[in-house]
Amino acid sequence: MKNLYLIQVADKYGPNSFLPIAISYQWMYASTSKLVKENFKVSDVLIEKKSPIDYVNNLEEEPHVMMLSSYVWNWEYNKELAKRVKEKYPNCLTITGGPHVDKRDKEFFEKYPMFDVAVMGEGENASREILKRYLKGENYNDIPHVFPKGGELCPLPTRVQDLNIIPSPILTGFYDWIMERVEKEHGPQMWQVTYETLRGCPYKCTFCDIGDDYWQKIKMFDMERVKAEIDWMADKKIEYVAVCDSNWGLMPRDVDITEYVIKTKQEKGYPKFWDVTWAKANSDRIYQIAMMDKNAGTRLFKGVTFAMQSLNEETLDASKRLNLKTEEALTYLHKYQEVDIPTYSELIWPMPEETYDTLKNGIQRLIELGQKDFLMVHPLVVTYNATMGQPWYIKKYGLETVDVPLDTFYLSVEELEDYIVERTLAVVGTNTTTRDIVVKGNMFSHLLIVFYYYGWGHYLLEYIFNKYGIKHIDIVEEMYSYFENKQDSIIGQEVRESENSLRGVFERGEFWGRQVLGDDDIFWEYKGATSIVFSQNRDKLQTELTEFCKDRFGEDLSDVVRLNLDMCRDYTNIYPIEKTYKKDTLKNTLGIDSETITLDHWDTENMEPIEFYHRAYHYQRKNRYWRCSYNYNKE
Repeated sequence: MKNLYLIQVADKYGPNSFLPIAISYQWMYASTSKLVKENFKVSDVLIEKKSPIDYVNNLEEEPHVMMLSSYVWNWEYNKELAKRVKEKYPNCLTITGGPHVDKRDKEFFEKYPMFDVAVMGEGENASREILKRYLKGENYNDIPHVFPKGGELCPLPTRVQDLNIIPSPILTGFYDWIMERVEKEHGPQMWQVTYETLRGCPYKCTFCDIGDDYWQKIKMFDMERVKAEIDWMADKKIEYVAVCDSNWGLMPRDVDITEYVIKTKQEKGYPKFWDVTWAKANSDRIYQIAMMDKNAGTRLFKGVTFAMQSLNEETLDASKRLNLKTEEALTYLHKYQEVDIPTYSELIWPMPEETYDTLKNGIQRLIELGQKDFLMVHPLVVTYNATMGQPWYIKKYGLETVDVPLDTFYLSVEELEDYIVERTLAVVGTNTTTRDIVVKGNMFSHLLIVFYYYGWGHYLLEYIFNKYGIKHIDIVEEMYSYFENKQDSIIGQEVRESENSLRGVFERGEFWGRQVLGDDDIFWEYKGATSIVFSQNRDKLQTELTEFCKDRFGEDLSDVVRLNLDMCRDYTNIYPIEKTYKKDTLKNTLGIDSETITLDHWDTENMEPIEFYHRAYHYQRKNRYWRCSYNYNKE
């Protein structure tokens, strides 16, 4: 009997553990071969980043074959683990596959000699054939998807046409076996499932790993299988399900699946969260799905995405990105606001053909379309298998990249002490930007998101825009220049600290994120870090914003600033609270004709500051957690 080791590791956050979907599928399908099933034993499934040296030294059985699922979040770890395995067990066959394996790189084994075989694209057929040939003592040449050391780089064949031939790791008990082994070693875990109901994406976004022709056609698992797997999740009390489908709401049956998840949660309490990537089109169906969750009160979704990536036409052409038409986006953003369903949008910076001005104008356009809830501006990174990662594309659009750590947000110093740092290629310049402009764009986005979408200046910006017609982006630009060099300013300090940290990533290879609660703090994402500082310095923030308005606009907006900060939930307050403001303040911020409002918040739990920071600026930042609700007498 040959010993097979399966590796799909991810960073661990507290008691959370993700079940390994990709590597499980490889074994599930390989084991449909009688020869493989009778001659291989899965000796271990590694899902956490144990020390590679310790792991190899403590193996109870000699590894004959090790299969490693590789993506950007575990590639460096997998290389180190494979290296250690080959040092101690040189005859162990090391196989790697996954989105991070460059399907065009003919020099793969010169760069990564710790691997013996690379699998390109979908791996199920390849994994099964490799294990069969291993047992027969045959070479691995001419297997579709497979690039063996010393062999030829094979072209990608057709994909798996019927996904249902792959046995379910959920329904066969394979996940139960993994869970039992992990909990025997570590105790009870908060299990989370990465899950797919289909594979493929009809879109061709150049920044995406699955934006090429290979992934164009959609293949689906049977509905009865999907329902049975959801039942298992509920029975096992799985709280969080990360759905890998690229476009939730694209397929008509997504309505039926959502209905089943809602029904299951209502009956059994689980799964609690169904985290999806929403489709780029089919607004009616997405709205229907969101309303189903809203009406059921199940709160499965974090919100509905309006993921634009860019609103610059030249950029959309360069990236082959399909966005909602302006009128459609305007209609649906307003529809979600009317029923109080949170939405969020995503942009990427610096995309090809994007400039500092087009970035700002795109953000302003989003705000005026009605995106009042949440915005993320992601740094652009390129991956090996995306069109954007190909040499011809990089040359055409002048993409300048630097090798930087993968984001380390929410990890602690203790966790990072012996951490094998994962890497990614961040874009720091293009034909239409420079390195300094890229940093400036990141800092502008930081300030605008902190003040508008984390709430610290949301109503102040709305007031100035509504009363004086000054655009939100112009107000933030004024704030940037006003506070950037103010040495005694809490806002200025946050600008400088955040920029220094960001430059540390791009220029000095430092970790992403900032510690703001002491040397043993986690590395907070930048907007969350600034929000914690503002939360701890509310009075100073109020003074600085009032002075800024007086100096730059010649107006005393202290009443507006006070309202703004009152609307930002304070964990030391006991709600509801009655507050009085000027009529002009409430008219130009909340659009109401009143002087008195009652502030409230749906989360009435008393909590320590650290728990509040995590809820407001981490777990539920997309859900407008910061924002208090209000009532007023309409007579």
